Amino acid sequence: MAKVFLSAGHGGNDPGAVSNNLYEKTVNLNTLLACKSELERHGVTVVCSRIKDENDPVSEETKEANASGADLAVSFHANAGGGDGFEAFYFNPSPKGKKLATLCEKYVKMLGQNSRGVKDGNHLHFIRKTAMTAVLVESFFVDNAKDRSIGDTIAEQTAFGVAYAKAILDYYGITYKENKSTSKFRNFSPFSLST
Repeated sequence: MAKVFLSAGHGGNDPGAVSNNLYEKTVNLNTLLACKSELERHGVTVVCSRIKDENDPVSEETKEANASGADLAVSFHANAGGGDGFEAFYFNPSPKGKKLATLCEKYVKMLGQNSRGVKDGNHLHFIRKTAMTAVLVESFFVDNAKDRSIGDTIAEQTAFGVAYAKAILDYYGITYKENKSTSKFRNFSPFSLST
């Protein structure tokens, strides 16, 4: 059975990127919770670095990932620096990592987000220290008003989470089933944007 480790970057007293009362740690967590919900709905076992706002340094995340027995590890982030667009990082050379990163790009572009590309992530601790196929995604820039508009609501962060779930399911060859339920994310408890 497929088993995935999900990481919501930053958390607790590390807010990550912050702009206009939008906190990266909260964006990442809302994205993770939506992705987790969709993966579990399709029978995928999910282990998470955190499911609430708490301190979770990347060194702990990689230890947890390596102890989880997961086949894949995906770390969710939002960017800063005034740029525009999505990007995904993978361990190079890793054909599996590149495949997963490219699938993440495909499904995020279907949301209407542009892409800065799929890139070598060997300089990133999460990519370098995880034992399994790993990808780190940057959904959008919190400090670019135009780019922020695609991810500054809980609904939009949820949509990113669903897109990443679709990418992971596609990687495993699992067909995505649309959720017809009126309460689309029954087990999804989003956190406020300004915690």
